[in-house]
Amino acid sequence: MTRPIVTDPDKFGGEPFVEGTSITVAEVQAYWKQKGVYAAEIRQRFPELSEAELGAAVTYAPYQEPEFSFVAESEGPPRRSLRIWSSPPGWMFLWEDVVPGLGARPGFDTWEETWDRVLLYPEEYAPKAIVWRDERSSEVVDIYSIKPELTK
Repeated sequence: MTRPIVTDPDKFGGEPFVEGTSITVAEVQAYWKQKGVYAAEIRQRFPELSEAELGAAVTYAPYQEPEFSFVAESEGPPRRSLRIWSSPPGWMFLWEDVVPGLGARPGFDTWEETWDRVLLYPEEYAPKAIVWRDERSSEVVDIYSIKPELTK
């Protein structure tokens, strides 16, 4: 069974580690980044970890709250949920069709480097008059007149 990556403020200074071991994510990632280290070498260095655990440790990235996040819902048809959020060093756009009785069904998502580029998608997948809101404050936002600057 695969052991999860966890954090505990009383162990390893709160750094993430593979549960039930004394192996930190940072230790696995640092070893993996060394020149000449391939899958065989990392398996040899950490024999107590399964392939899945090694993969999870190598690719682990903690959740980061986006600096900016905007949401909108179109009445349809089709009824759509849309979201734009910061994902440094760029921007994500996502829409999902909302199906009565079934919930959200994935539609499309993409990442763009600039705010101007990500703004091409809302017009394509929803009416321009759709009401956008700041996801945290719920305040109405005109996404076409703002120029959010990423600081992270």
